[in-house]
Amino acid sequence: MIEMERYAFASFAELAREHNILYVEDDNAKTLSIDDIGNSELSLFVDYIKQYADKKGYRKLSVKIKEAQAIYFFQHGFRVEASILAYYGMQDAIFVVYYFNASDLPGDNVEQDKILDKVLAKDALPITGIEAGQVTVSRGCLTNQVEKKQQVLYSGREAARDSAKLESSQFIARAGNKDVAVATAQFNKADNAVEFSNFAVNIGYDASKYISYLLTEMESYYQSRGCLTAFTIVSANSLVINAICAENRYEFGGKLKNESVNDGVLVSLNTWFKRLLCPA
Repeated sequence: MIEMERYAFASFAELAREHNILYVEDDNAKTLSIDDIGNSELSLFVDYIKQYADKKGYRKLSVKIKEAQAIYFFQHGFRVEASILAYYGMQDAIFVVYYFNASDLPGDNVEQDKILDKVLAKDALPITGIEAGQVTVSRGCLTNQVEKKQQVLYSGREAARDSAKLESSQFIARAGNKDVAVATAQFNKADNAVEFSNFAVNIGYDASKYISYLLTEMESYYQSRGCLTAFTIVSANSLVINAICAENRYEFGGKLKNESVNDGVLVSLNTWFKRLLCPA
C-alpha cells in the first residue's frame, strides 16, 4: 500500500498546489490529464493518482512525463500513446496512459486514420498565400467580441489553468479593423515550451490562411522569448486543423485516444509539435 501519511492531502487540488502539478479533470470525458508532475515523488505519486482516479470513477489517466520517468508508470500498467521529441532539451516528453476498464480500451478509428493519412500525405487543404499587410496579428484582448455561433472553433484538450508556471496570452488576427481569428498560447517558462490551443475563425474566412498567420506570429514571438518547442493537441476528427498543422511543418507526435468530449461524444486528440530553437 502507498504510504498515505506522506500523501495525506485533503484533495487532489491540495496535492497539486503542494507539488506544483499541472492537471485537468474532465468529468464529462471521465479523464484525469496531468501535464506536469512537478516535484512529486514518483514511487508514491503513481500509485496515488491511480487510487484517486479510480475513486472518482474516471475511465482514463493521461500523464505527460520525461522519457526517463516512464519506468515508474510502466510498472503500474501505463502505456505510451504519444510523444513530443526533445521537449525537455535532450529528453522526449511522452504521454503515458492508463485505462481502468478493459472495455474502454479504444480500437482503431477508420475515419480518423483516413484523415491522418491524408494530412501526412500533404493531400489536404493547401495553404494559399496572403498578401503582405492584409492581415495583422497582435497579442492582447479581443476588441470586437464575436458571438460563438459566428465562429468555427477548433478545440482540443482543455488546458491547465491557474498556475504560476504558465503565462497565458491571446493572439488575434485582424483583417482591417475586424477581429477574424484568435488562438490561445500557454508558455511554460520552466520547460521553455508553449502550447497553442482554442483556434477560432469567423465563418466565411479561410481558416488555413488566418490560423497559419497566427501560428507564424506566435512562433516568432515565443522564439524571441527563448522558447524551444511549440506544440498543440487538436481533435483527430478535424481534417482542417490537422492539415494546417502539417502544412505549417509541425510533426505528428501520436494520438491520445478517447481523451476529451465534444458535443457529448468521446473524441481522440492528435499531438503536433515543432522545434523553434535548438537547446544550447
